[in-house]
Amino acid sequence: MKKEHWALLSLGINIVQSFAKFIAGTLTGSLSMLGESMHSLSDSFASLVAYFTLRFSDRKFRSFPYGLYKLENIGSVVIAIFLLLASYEIFHRAIQRKVILKDEYLGVGLGVIIFSLLSSLSLSFLERRAGKKLKSPVLIADSYHTLTDAFGSSLVFMSLLSQYMGYALDRYFAIGVAMLIAYTGIGILRKEVSVLLDISADERTLERIRSVILSFDDVKQIKNLFVRTSGGKLFADITLVIEGRDFAKIHATIDRIEESLRKEFPELEFIFIHYEPVEYEKVKMGVLLDERGYVNEGFGNAYKLLVFKDGGSAELIDDIPKDEESLARLLTEENISIVISGHHPESAQAKWILSEGKSFVWETEEKNPYKAFSEVVFNLQKSR
Repeated sequence: MKKEHWALLSLGINIVQSFAKFIAGTLTGSLSMLGESMHSLSDSFASLVAYFTLRFSDRKFRSFPYGLYKLENIGSVVIAIFLLLASYEIFHRAIQRKVILKDEYLGVGLGVIIFSLLSSLSLSFLERRAGKKLKSPVLIADSYHTLTDAFGSSLVFMSLLSQYMGYALDRYFAIGVAMLIAYTGIGILRKEVSVLLDISADERTLERIRSVILSFDDVKQIKNLFVRTSGGKLFADITLVIEGRDFAKIHATIDRIEESLRKEFPELEFIFIHYEPVEYEKVKMGVLLDERGYVNEGFGNAYKLLVFKDGGSAELIDDIPKDEESLARLLTEENISIVISGHHPESAQAKWILSEGKSFVWETEEKNPYKAFSEVVFNLQKSR
């Protein structure tokens, strides 16, 4: 089943449990049973929130190009708040109200609570297994929510059983239910708020990522490794030091590293790898690209600018000006020392702007931007 289907199943079971517990609690007069009815009702709202969260969290929009994955974490926070509210209400009733149970309806109460206990345990186990398989924090949070319902049902069961044996302990079991629910809610809240604040992935995941990267002989150092989690997805920002001066080869190595990481970690949604070649003089260069991503034949009418900086790390700039003068101003503002293109600009004004900004145009016949960049680097180092 899909993630949202599990949320709908949880919603249906929780509604049935809430209604049955409310009837049984009213008949028996059990405060712990009525508290569990409220708990199951909060579970229903939580499952509804989980459904809408899962339904829309994978969608991507122009304003949200990385998707709405954090909706799952926000949904988990809402579930935690429902838990805390339910806990407070149960505790408040336990210390404020006199509890008198009706013995003639104890059999009904026991039947309802046994059904609730078994159904909650089954749903919690299956939903948590599905949440781990589907990498969904909402399903995992909802499974723990359902598990607290099972524990709460066990406390109600003991309360009714003690009443059957002649001991009036319902008030104290109701307080136990409240404390159990609060403990679970605080745990979920603490975890999900950390994710919303972009906490790093766990050390085991980071170590696995390091192992994959360092399995490539050309990688000499991992300078930075930032990996965060969001909605069951991983987002990585990595800076590597790579041996070699052939930037086309280095770029191919980066592609292989990314491919290996995605194979090892299917949940990796976004990987951005910066790279710094060993023994390379840091000169900021820009390559003008046409609509196909090749080196632009002329200086004007380029579609994109590929900027190499910090020893070779690449950054793509979209929507660059089409006229030569405006493009020249952009290049000087970006402090581009060497501009790689098929030809020099035809505009005298553009040439003057580049000269004033100390930007040099390097003409090339090479179409691959990385090979063109390597060509420039090779000639610069050869001329030392």
